[in-house]
Amino acid sequence: MHFGLESYVPLAIYLSGIVAFLLSLWRPYIGVYYLVPLLPMQTVRFRLHEYPLGQSMVDIILLGVVLGLLIHRRPLILKNPLTKLLLVYIAFTYLWLWKGSFFLDAPLPLWINDIRFSDWKNYVIMPILFLFFTSAIEDAKQMKILIVLMCVSLLLVAKGFHGTVGDRDASQYSDALRYAGVLGYAGENGLGAFEAQMSIVLLGLYAFEHRKLVKLAYVGVLVACVYCLMYSFSRGGYVAFAAGLVFMGVLKERKLLLLVLVSAIGWQTLAPLAVRQRIAMTYSDGELDSSVGTRLTLWDGALEIFDGDPVLGSGVETYKHTEHYRGYQDTHNLYLKILVETGIFGLSIFLIILWRIYRAGYSLFRSSNDPFFASLGLGVAGYIVCVFFANLFGDRWTYLQVNGFLWTLLACVVRAQTILKEQAADGEDLPPSAELCEASGQQALA
Repeated sequence: MHFGLESYVPLAIYLSGIVAFLLSLWRPYIGVYYLVPLLPMQTVRFRLHEYPLGQSMVDIILLGVVLGLLIHRRPLILKNPLTKLLLVYIAFTYLWLWKGSFFLDAPLPLWINDIRFSDWKNYVIMPILFLFFTSAIEDAKQMKILIVLMCVSLLLVAKGFHGTVGDRDASQYSDALRYAGVLGYAGENGLGAFEAQMSIVLLGLYAFEHRKLVKLAYVGVLVACVYCLMYSFSRGGYVAFAAGLVFMGVLKERKLLLLVLVSAIGWQTLAPLAVRQRIAMTYSDGELDSSVGTRLTLWDGALEIFDGDPVLGSGVETYKHTEHYRGYQDTHNLYLKILVETGIFGLSIFLIILWRIYRAGYSLFRSSNDPFFASLGLGVAGYIVCVFFANLFGDRWTYLQVNGFLWTLLACVVRAQTILKEQAADGEDLPPSAELCEASGQQALA
């Protein structure tokens, strides 16, 4: 399938990255095109490390986008309802990184050679991508190209996943069946969350699409995502996907609610045996399985730490640098982790961010007369619903490979809102009414 050229792929990606950096100085959106397909592929990006500055490829391309915006005298950051909030959050988490240094009696976080600073930087790169992507993306055509690139990336993720798990015996469940694919450090549960979230986005895009070939393409990518989700054996991913389906069913297509009901009733017949065993082992013979039991123990321990400073927390990037049950470095619940490290104050800011992202998508879905823009809004709103549930069972938020697409989609949503405001101010003719879009979307799903 690789025609003997697989060993040259990293070099090709590296060289194309150099070209993308140079072209970004001319057209900033080219750097966005280059970066987006690579965002989920952590193990592929790892293979660039053998080349000069290859480990910093994301940062370098982003620098090219920034320089391109400056050269063309375009604003680095467009004013939008999320800008100030995200900038405040980035500053807040950095200050709390210092707080964590004093808590741990660790070196001050001043440069990337400090592991805590490096982890913080890898986290905040996502909202930074959003801020610059919003300025680099210019129109709906570029957004559609980004959607195509995301779909190609999803198919490559699925191809790599199937290439490893496809030959494994799935007649009985075992932990050896699990595989994270190219998402690397995000793990199998990160893969499950990623596939669940992007499946809901694809359903949102499908709902407003009229062209049969494009609809068929969305279905093909959706099938690939659901396949990866199913064999990720991530119970948190299953819950997130079910929540996303309910959301889409309530807002857009009632038939999805019937699908959820049938699946809830008949999953013991419909799902592959290994998947059924994975779900059934959660609670068997009157006892929780060891994985669930460990989570409950970790949650109790996290709440005890939280009691030490419930308002402000211990500081960012502190939990995994202290001792916990069985040596675990994660609370296995994102909200508890944020509570421990930033207290009620930090969790409140985080929940506001989630709400504002959801509201941005939902508002575009409800108000846009453009079917494509409305589908983007619906997809982002559904994505956040999945995020909320997936992170109840672990940290699926701080990984670029899991949520890089979210911040790209959010940039498209915010840019779409700006475009619509500009069109309204200029008195331009708008696409058909929202009611017609809604009706056509219902027909498409039917």
